[in-house]
Amino acid sequence: MKTVAKVFIIIGMVVGAIGILPLIFGGITLSKMKTATSKEDVKVWGILDIFFCSMIGGILLLCCKDEDFAPATSESAE
Repeated sequence: MKTVAKVFIIIGMVVGAIGILPLIFGGITLSKMKTATSKEDVKVWGILDIFFCSMIGGILLLCCKDEDFAPATSESAE
């Protein structure tokens, strides 16, 4: 679901490129999604994304689960 939210945010940024706010809020939201460890970290950016960038992308971002943001754990092969 996180990937689908990213796609709709990028589409909203392209469609709203005539204004500067979709580019700013979309870029910040995408960068926060990379570093987020829980959905609480991106809740505010999801809400702002609904208003300024992409309604569908913001809603999908708010619907993501904590497991979507968990850092990938890789076990080293011995």
